[in-house]
Amino acid sequence: MAEQPSTPDSSTSPPPHTYTIGYAFLPNKHDTFVQPSFLDLAARHGIRVVAVDTTRPLAEQGPFDLIIHKLYDQPWRAQLEAFTALHPDVPVVDPPAAVDRLLDRFTMLDVIADLDASLGVGTPRQVIVRDADDLADPAAGGVLGDLRFPLIAKPVEVDGSAASHDLCLVYRREGLRGLHTPLVLQEFVNHGGVLFKVYAVGDHATCVMRSSLPDVTDERLQDLDADAAAPFANISLRPPPTAAAGDGDDADSAKMPPANYISKVARELRRALGLHLINFDLIRASDGKYLILDINYCPGYSKMPGFEQVFIDFFLEMLGSRPVHGQPGPGSGPDAEALKTEIKPSSDPAILAYH
Repeated sequence: MAEQPSTPDSSTSPPPHTYTIGYAFLPNKHDTFVQPSFLDLAARHGIRVVAVDTTRPLAEQGPFDLIIHKLYDQPWRAQLEAFTALHPDVPVVDPPAAVDRLLDRFTMLDVIADLDASLGVGTPRQVIVRDADDLADPAAGGVLGDLRFPLIAKPVEVDGSAASHDLCLVYRREGLRGLHTPLVLQEFVNHGGVLFKVYAVGDHATCVMRSSLPDVTDERLQDLDADAAAPFANISLRPPPTAAAGDGDDADSAKMPPANYISKVARELRRALGLHLINFDLIRASDGKYLILDINYCPGYSKMPGFEQVFIDFFLEMLGSRPVHGQPGPGSGPDAEALKTEIKPSSDPAILAYH
């Protein structure tokens, strides 16, 4: 009898390709989530992740079952509009019109006022300065209003470039001279040197505790021999204090926010913005109030613990109701839950993941 060809072990073979997700990012942003660990997990779930060729019409590529992007130029927007007109059932994460709000640091925080008042979350006071002459003599134009030093100086435009991350801590008026406009001046609020970075992917939120700028004392503000301003790169960042090592305000600052609070703020903020993928910087002021400093669209998720499974679950949820290429999608039907791995909270006290 002729020997029968061996059959691959179905328990170890990846499922047949079911979905194709196209991604479009700047070359230096591909590591946002497109990592070997993610691509391997995606393949095991029947998901193929491919780079979009932005030099070719999007409608001529694919077929795609979902598009995820972080490009803002007009030619790309025109491509997306043409593609959506031809394929209105293909999700685009996220619509450029919704992302626009987060490309301006002065307007991005306006949405906080629309959140549920019971959250008790606020923002530091800030102003926008468009004329460099106002920085040379801010008292003359009253550009600062009633803002109090120290201030954080931030470029208005958020375009992913290195320049858009050039921030400066200004201790007194002299430090404003020479800064490039337009910029946002935001009051610096002491917060124990601890920052909470919250990553939201759909309804999933992960909070990571990070080191931040140390508190600024009155003595430092009154020290006329010290620098009037300092770029963030020139300011030493200390490790976040731990509740075990600190006491008083430092210990309180190092405590992770309640899980249900983070989950609710992330959900409310994401829905108010109309976006699926955001990250925001949260601090706890000395009076216990939470303040949001900044909101980013589609940040570097590869820095988020467990991002691979979080994104797989998110994509399966987005695509679960879309049969593709005549095949049932892995995000629907009785096998859907078998494809998902439960997200367990990290044992690291500085990392909490919530649904």
